[in-house]
Amino acid sequence: MGVVVSFSALRHVRRLLALGIGSGSLLSLLSGCAPEAPPSNPDTGPKMPEGDLLDYPVDAPGPFRVGYRSFLYTYQPKGVPGPREIRVNLWYPTLDEEGTPPRYINVFPDEDVFEGASVAPPMEAAGYPVHLHSHGYSGFGGTSSDMMRWFASHGWVAVAPDHKGNTLPEHEDTVPLTMSFLRPMDLTASLDALEALPADDPLSGKCRTDEVLLSGHSFGGRTAWATGGAVHDLAAIQAMCDAGSKFSEPCTPEQIAVFGEGLGEPRVAAAIPMASGVGADEPGWFGYDGYDAVNKPFMQMSGSLDPVGAENVWSRVTSIDFTWLDFEGGCHQLFALGGCPEFDSLEGWALVNKYAFAFARRHVLADTSDEVRKILDGTEVLSPKVKFQHK
Repeated sequence: MGVVVSFSALRHVRRLLALGIGSGSLLSLLSGCAPEAPPSNPDTGPKMPEGDLLDYPVDAPGPFRVGYRSFLYTYQPKGVPGPREIRVNLWYPTLDEEGTPPRYINVFPDEDVFEGASVAPPMEAAGYPVHLHSHGYSGFGGTSSDMMRWFASHGWVAVAPDHKGNTLPEHEDTVPLTMSFLRPMDLTASLDALEALPADDPLSGKCRTDEVLLSGHSFGGRTAWATGGAVHDLAAIQAMCDAGSKFSEPCTPEQIAVFGEGLGEPRVAAAIPMASGVGADEPGWFGYDGYDAVNKPFMQMSGSLDPVGAENVWSRVTSIDFTWLDFEGGCHQLFALGGCPEFDSLEGWALVNKYAFAFARRHVLADTSDEVRKILDGTEVLSPKVKFQHK
């Protein structure tokens, strides 16, 4: 499912247009390591928040400000010749009180984030919990930055790669079949990149990559199912290849075989696919029974005005812990850039963040509080605009 970018609806894009920034500025953004936060002065400097990760309410931003950086990481994926280099985007907690806003893909500013800010110490000895995210078709790592900020403000590290070959600056109407297995591999590589940070990096050895939350928007939603461990329908993929118009180049048997080997990432504890689905009368990528193979909790989010076929995924899932949130009046970009005609962006982002964070607290941090339980069993209705279903 492709992403339609509604530039005119975005606050930060309007600022860009006013500044006269055009497509020629869509260049790669390079960033170095963030410094470690200096010791805080108890009288004059910023202080570490008290308590631990579960002491702050789920339905409000956390006690930290947010820093951002990005770096390049190279790995060798299966199914393609030669190495692949991706940009890994990181959001993390900081005690800094001021800084320079980043520009995602060197164009989109984020005034609520400090680029290259120092890193606040983790709130717990175990380190920073991790939220991993996959952007949509022709997107970029920062398209769902509001969610990344929310998690980072609560002491998490949020990581989202730019899926090389399928970003906004590289937009094409179709991409090769390989993109559908490279994207899950990019997510695995992003976790590997966190684990491989050099010893002098302030995040080195402090990111809890053994059990992470995964989310994805649009194409990233399908990527989340694949990375979560859904089993692909190889006959359906072969039929897509035989149709001859779905991909930008011919498929090969070797490429199709990669899907059969599985793309699941065992470090994913739970996942949130957003604005994705499947047609009622088509097997799609995972057939009619491939979704249940994830064998872990999933929370699907969709907008009622976005006919992606989320209801068909709901009907095919039978055995996992599965929640479906449908936002009345929500469009495709409710979970990313915003700008839905019938759903205020700030309201939408806040609701998405609250539900996602409650889900993350339960399944990554084992939060059994009444606050989290009531949100996840539907007892606490955060908005009448959200239709809650669980099985």
